[in-house]
Amino acid sequence: MTATVSIVRTASTLPDAVVSNREIGERLVADVQIDDEATADIVAKVRERSELIEKKTGLRARRFFDPAESPVAVGLELLERLMGDDAWSGLDALIVSSSSTQGFPGLSQQIVAAARAGHADFGAPFVLDIGSNACTSFMYGVAIGASTLQAMGYRRVACIAIEFASRCIPYDPLHFGTSTLFGDAAAGVLLGSDGPGVAAIRSMRASSMIDAQTIGMIKGGGVQAANLALAVPEPVRWYMAGPPVAVGATRILIDEIQRYQAAGARIDWLIPHQANLTRILIPACEKTGIDPSRLCASFADTGNTSSASIPLLLDQLIRSGRAQPGEFALLIGFGSSYTIGSALLEFGAAPRPG
Repeated sequence: MTATVSIVRTASTLPDAVVSNREIGERLVADVQIDDEATADIVAKVRERSELIEKKTGLRARRFFDPAESPVAVGLELLERLMGDDAWSGLDALIVSSSSTQGFPGLSQQIVAAARAGHADFGAPFVLDIGSNACTSFMYGVAIGASTLQAMGYRRVACIAIEFASRCIPYDPLHFGTSTLFGDAAAGVLLGSDGPGVAAIRSMRASSMIDAQTIGMIKGGGVQAANLALAVPEPVRWYMAGPPVAVGATRILIDEIQRYQAAGARIDWLIPHQANLTRILIPACEKTGIDPSRLCASFADTGNTSSASIPLLLDQLIRSGRAQPGEFALLIGFGSSYTIGSALLEFGAAPRPG
């Protein structure tokens, strides 16, 4: 009999610094030397486009971590809150998703090392960093975490997402759409199989729609995990082919919702990855008959927080008290090369045999 995996606890962190559309526009032109008419025209157009971001996407502002803040410190603080009063000896796995870091030793390893200073009872956890799926990475991490609980008898698995996108985007007028879209955040869940927790995972899916056309639509690198102070080289800063990605993301989101609807799932809350609000999320709700008031969205005030967007929204929904016991939430992540991860949760419900 397969144990039901539950979300025991959630947590999230948003940076204090708020960057408005106008401010991000000014950052893009800050280093541009206006020495001819063509350059002056580019700067003028960037400022004009900055004023139209909210109208075209629904985005008002994004949050950036302070340059002195470390992904390891942010991740450790988040993990401390996820663990609460639980014994650290029971944490059998730490899975970290991040589009904005790469290399080894990974964030999961560094966070474990840092945690040992305050938790002598910390055991020998399975550690894993996931980043190649970009915005889908957290949902892939939850799928792996749930599988280890069911197949390996793990007691607690922490799945966290840490995004410092502000250090990876190109501050370049020629990459306006990518440079203005992203924000920073960290969020996560603690999984277990010994009780109802705040929500039970009723079903999950991890898949992709990768082909020769999608493989290069979203690409880039991150901060070197072994040297977090080293700047991301300009040639590997993030790139996204805006219009075709928006079309594909909308199709993925609609198809995934309809897949669950066809299987008879009740969707009381929709928690999708935070992409373009006006061109992706709202149209998907309209197409699938989901009441927009049941769409969980932070995009307007946080921007696209990559793999942290879904756990951030889940934590906000739970802490708001809006989700009621017995209601269902559909989580859907979609990311680079058209990877897909989803899960159906039931809030405050006792486990059912799998």
